[in-house]
Amino acid sequence: MNSLRARLLLSAGGVLLLFIVLTGVALDRALSSYARQAEYDRLQGLAFSLLGATEVDATGGVSASTDRIPEPRLQQPDSGLAALIYNADGKIVWRSPSLLKVLSSQYLPKVNEWVFSGESVFTLSYGFEWILDNGQPQTYALQIQEQNSPLQNQRRSFTHKLWWWLGGITAALLVTLLVLMRWGLKPLNEIGLDLDKIRNGEKTRLSFAVPQEIRPLTSNLNALLEHQENQQKRFRNALADLAHSLKTPLAVLRGQIPYCDAAAQGQLDQIDNIIGYQLKRAATTGSKALQTRVAVYPVVERITNALKKVYVDEKINYINQVPKSLTIPFDEDDLMELLGNIIDNAAKNGSKEVEISADLSLHSISVADDGPGFPEQADNLLLRGVRADSRTPGQGIGLAVANDIASAYGMRLELGNSDNGAKVVLLPQ
Repeated sequence: MNSLRARLLLSAGGVLLLFIVLTGVALDRALSSYARQAEYDRLQGLAFSLLGATEVDATGGVSASTDRIPEPRLQQPDSGLAALIYNADGKIVWRSPSLLKVLSSQYLPKVNEWVFSGESVFTLSYGFEWILDNGQPQTYALQIQEQNSPLQNQRRSFTHKLWWWLGGITAALLVTLLVLMRWGLKPLNEIGLDLDKIRNGEKTRLSFAVPQEIRPLTSNLNALLEHQENQQKRFRNALADLAHSLKTPLAVLRGQIPYCDAAAQGQLDQIDNIIGYQLKRAATTGSKALQTRVAVYPVVERITNALKKVYVDEKINYINQVPKSLTIPFDEDDLMELLGNIIDNAAKNGSKEVEISADLSLHSISVADDGPGFPEQADNLLLRGVRADSRTPGQGIGLAVANDIASAYGMRLELGNSDNGAKVVLLPQ
């Protein structure tokens, strides 16, 4: 389970459910104990009323006037409440009109002993002694039996409602817990949204408006982002310094070698091209986890404006058809280098027109010219293993550098010919 919210909800919900169940069991047992005691007290009060309404004659015969007892169920047949009086031999000497079925093998308590038992059918027995007119004591046992007790019915109804209420409370608490959890985890969700915005180039740093507990996380991530940017800048500056320091010795060597030595001059040109090619490859930023998005249209505008000055005599018409809303996850300098090499190659080989367009559905950028087009097996110009001194004359290292930059960002170049000339397409791999 990889969801933090699911883990918290499952663990908290389990604890809550266990608490609710234990609470329900405890309340049910407490209620059962209370109902049992209330039933005992009620039957005991009824027993005292029966004893007060009981008469024993000289022969030991027992009679009880149920009319004097405020319990009409004793007179209703099969009402669920019945009373019996046993003599010392265990024979029934009196029973209430409500009794239709006599329960056998009843325990007869001793004198002044109360015996209470039962779950669904309650039985309360009491032993008492009666002094007859002749002065002889006679032992009896009063027994009250009750089923479908009103207290038990109320208790069952209350228990049923109790569990329904506890279930409803559990559901309400789980919903409340989920809402509170979403509110508590909202700062983490906002950090995730900020990271997506940074990846898409909409932001450069995480927000500091976060709870104190996760503020060190955002601070460290912002420090990491800043360190990455500074490191990339230092790396590029170091490469620029290296390129500048190598140009001076090469210029000195060119001056020392006579121009008539064409072979030596050619070797110096190759060294210069190789150094430039490798430095451009090394300077490529490449795709990053948190990549800023850059607008393509203004980059194309800057490149074409610069090329108009470089090839002022050629009078090339540059047509920028790239949508102004198009942005791609690229470093701006790398995109300048990539598109600059492609557009420059098109300007060198084109006749009058270079068109830059984009297909939003394919996420591709195309550069087309009206020149003679690419020769057969033009894709060899993009092979990583081809050295600068073995390239097709006139192509230089521009397309190879552009292809390496595209590969670093998970993209590729596709070389082909259109109806009017050559066409280079930058599209995802």
